[in-house]
Amino acid sequence: MQARGLSFTYRAGSGTASERPALNDVSLDLPAGGLTWLMGRTGAGKSTLCLCLNGVIPAMQPGEFAGEVVVGGERISGRHVYEIADRVGALFQDFEAQLLASDVEREVAFGLENAGMSRDEMRRRVDEALELVGLSDLRDRDPATLSGGQKQRLALAAVLAPQPSVLVLDEPTTDLDPRGKRLLTQIVRNLSQQGITLLIAEHDANDALAADSLIALHDGEKRFDGPPRELLGDPDRCRDLGVLPPQLSELRERLGLADLPLEPEAAARVLEDGGWSLDADEYARLTDHMPSVGAPIIEMEDVSFAYPGTEDLALRDVSLTISEGEFVVVLGENGSGKSTLARHLNGLLTCTSGVVRVGGRDTLEQTVRDLAPRVGYLFQNPDHQIFSSSVREELAFGPRNLDLSEKEVAERVDYALELTELSGWEERDPFVLTKGERQRVALASVLACRPRVIVFDEPTTGLDGLQQRTMMELLRRLNEGGQTVIVITHCTWAAAEYAHRALLLDEGALIADRPVREVFGEDELAARTGQVAPPITRLTRRLGAKTLLSVEEAVLCLRRDGADGR
Repeated sequence: MQARGLSFTYRAGSGTASERPALNDVSLDLPAGGLTWLMGRTGAGKSTLCLCLNGVIPAMQPGEFAGEVVVGGERISGRHVYEIADRVGALFQDFEAQLLASDVEREVAFGLENAGMSRDEMRRRVDEALELVGLSDLRDRDPATLSGGQKQRLALAAVLAPQPSVLVLDEPTTDLDPRGKRLLTQIVRNLSQQGITLLIAEHDANDALAADSLIALHDGEKRFDGPPRELLGDPDRCRDLGVLPPQLSELRERLGLADLPLEPEAAARVLEDGGWSLDADEYARLTDHMPSVGAPIIEMEDVSFAYPGTEDLALRDVSLTISEGEFVVVLGENGSGKSTLARHLNGLLTCTSGVVRVGGRDTLEQTVRDLAPRVGYLFQNPDHQIFSSSVREELAFGPRNLDLSEKEVAERVDYALELTELSGWEERDPFVLTKGERQRVALASVLACRPRVIVFDEPTTGLDGLQQRTMMELLRRLNEGGQTVIVITHCTWAAAEYAHRALLLDEGALIADRPVREVFGEDELAARTGQVAPPITRLTRRLGAKTLLSVEEAVLCLRRDGADGR
């Protein structure tokens, strides 16, 4: 695939109108079998580029387009999407928009049926695609009943089934658990070895290390095109482009080292050879610190839950207590019951058996409206809770339903806008914003109600690396200000660095309720549930069998033989 001089400006009223082009004279060459990573800030033009490469732009998106895309020597720009779908497969950033069938099997077969494929060939390809993404045992399920990560894998299977020669995947791992991300990594490596050309837009710098090449966009222009390690080994350049640097790249910078491998095992060997070790006294001081908490605010006793029409339990005898002022992370694989558990906390779901208490009262005795000032909930998909025609009205909806005065409503809206850096966006239509921007609007709408407990289901989804850091810092400030924060996430570096305590779910059962350091420090527990400790944690465990959770902790504890400084 080649692209030459791609430029595109969205038409006013089409969704993301801007005075500047979303893409400006972007050219690229993707060799057959090549694996290319596409990175950059949210709004840099990554999704627009992906839509140009699969023909949606200009065929289905109004705007000013220039340039051409060539696949296998044939120009495809301007042709109908269905004419090139067998050559260029695309997974959208909003993957749920691609799902339309009534069961998993039919979803994967849909494109094959439209291509007039024989029934036997369709069955073979559907079986292969479902096996590839690990959904074979869910072929009869309604896609609406799947978890976010399972839906993402299903959309990927539907893209893989036609066996295109080029795959364009726009943030394919946003909702995947760590095991799912490893599975996808293996899938794309195998496809690349088979000669399939892949372009993957993603924010995780560590995943990008596996690519053959990396392209970075900034304000619609190509600012980097080369080996991944050339960019990812330069933290300052990463930050300039909106890329969160790999932890080990940041560690090299903080320690003032000339070089340090970006893989934990190799980095540990280099540090050992250089005389670096972990200071036991500093580690003891670090781990002795325990955050103070208040009285219990959420209690679950023997809670089980089954969705209507199913016999399988999504939650199994879950008991736990969360106190005021805690920062709790909920971990587990896709479909393990994380979102189901969270939706019991504000009355969105009612347990099949057991008791859920918020503020000492059974949630069965409280309405969702009663619970709103106590427990705010941010959905995994922001589009499931956004419905107003302006950002201001979206943020004002909750406070108004709490019967507050218009003056208090306005104050709360301004408070939430400032916290989420959305000031000045009051009159914008939420539905024309990027997914990451819609995520911030959804967060602001929750904060405007000023709940005592805030539950975030994947708060970093759709955000670039630096925005993820900004979001987690916001949650830390809220927590330090006294709010109880509960985060459901697959982003292990965020879980390790910011949370105090981890709840680990497996097939609906709570199998661990421990400090985060203990969860990421126990290899057997992590392996059982597919969790992967952050690179800095894997490095320090190899270096001194101590579980450090952030670059900052590593800098505090690392010492070089014969040196009293860091």
